Amino acid sequence: MSVVSRPVVSLPRHQVTTDELLDRITELYPDHPRLAVARRVIRATTVRSRWYSRPLEQQFDPGLPVAERTRLHLLDSLDLAERAARGALLETGLTPADIDGLVVLGSTGHTMPGLDAFLVERLGLSSSARRLPIAQVGCAGGVFGLVRAMELVAAHPGAVILVVCSDAFSHYLHRGDSGLDGMILKGLIGDAAGACVVRAEAEGPHMELTGSWEYLEPGSHHLVGSRVDGDGLHAHNSPQLREVIEGAMAPLQEWLARTAPAGADPAPRFLVTHTGGPRILDAVVGGLGCPPEMADLARDSLRELGNLGSVSVLDVLDRTFTKSPADGDHGLLFAAGPGVTLLGVRAVWHAWE
Repeated sequence: MSVVSRPVVSLPRHQVTTDELLDRITELYPDHPRLAVARRVIRATTVRSRWYSRPLEQQFDPGLPVAERTRLHLLDSLDLAERAARGALLETGLTPADIDGLVVLGSTGHTMPGLDAFLVERLGLSSSARRLPIAQVGCAGGVFGLVRAMELVAAHPGAVILVVCSDAFSHYLHRGDSGLDGMILKGLIGDAAGACVVRAEAEGPHMELTGSWEYLEPGSHHLVGSRVDGDGLHAHNSPQLREVIEGAMAPLQEWLARTAPAGADPAPRFLVTHTGGPRILDAVVGGLGCPPEMADLARDSLRELGNLGSVSVLDVLDRTFTKSPADGDHGLLFAAGPGVTLLGVRAVWHAWE
C-alpha cells in the first residue's frame, strides 16, 4: 500500500491574463491570415490567466539562441522545483534526512545532469538517496511519477519518496509555430512545479493509492510532442488526440471493472485528472461515463493556471484535498501524454487515520 500526502504547487512570478496574451499575439502577428480565428481558439481554451517564468514581453523571442533558451529553462525549472519540494517537506513535517528516494519529472528540457542531481544538493538530501529522473512523458508526468513512487515504496518497505514535477513549458512556445495548434498551446500553457510525498502510511488526510494502469496507443507517437531544430524548441499537439483518448477509455473501463473490490461499483466516485484542455476533459468524462461535475476541479485549475504539463495532476490533487470526497470514497487519478500514453491510478480517500 502507498499513500500520497497533500501536494504543494509553486508558481513563477509573472501572471499573464488572456487579454494581455491576446494583445501580445496581435502585436506579434498583425498580418496572420487567421488572426481572428487564433484569437477565438485561445479564448476557447477557457484559460483566464497563466504564470510565466519570464515576463510576457520576453516570450516567443525567435532571436534567443537555443543554448541560452535551454540554460534559462534549466534555471527556471530548478527554482520552481526547489520551492515546491521544500513546501512538500514542510507540508508533511519531514526533513531532507527523511527522504529515501527522489522521483523528478519534467515535460521539457534537454540538459544533463537533470533536475534530480541539482535538487539533491539544493535540498540537502542524502547522497545515497535513490534517484529516478524522468522526461519525455509530457502531461502524463504527474501520474507517471506517482506510479513510479508507488513501485519504489513496494520494493523498499518503509521508504519515503519525494515526487517533484517541474515544467517551464513557456520556453517551448516558439513564435514560428503560428498554426492553430501552436496558437492553442500559447493560450493553454503555464509554468509551475509541484511536489508531494509518497510512503507506506501517513497521519491526517491522505489518499491511498491501490493500483495502476498504463496504456500506449499504437501508432499515435506523432500526435503530441516536441522537437528541437536549428530554429529553436517547438511543441505540437494534434486535434486527433481527443479521438485517441476517447477510444482508449474502453480499456481503462475494463481495467476498472476487473480490479474493483468485490461487490463495489467500478465507476470512480471522484476524479483527479490532468487538465489538458476543455475538449480533452470532455473526452475523459464522457469516456468514463462520469457526471460532468467530476471534472470541475480540473476545469478550475485550467481556468486559473492554464495547462501545467506534468504539474497539472498535482494541482488538481491539491484542490481535491481542499474539496475532499467522502471518507472511504474510491476514485481515479488519470493523465494522458505523448505516445499517446494514458495512465490511471486507483485511489481511496481517507479523511483521517
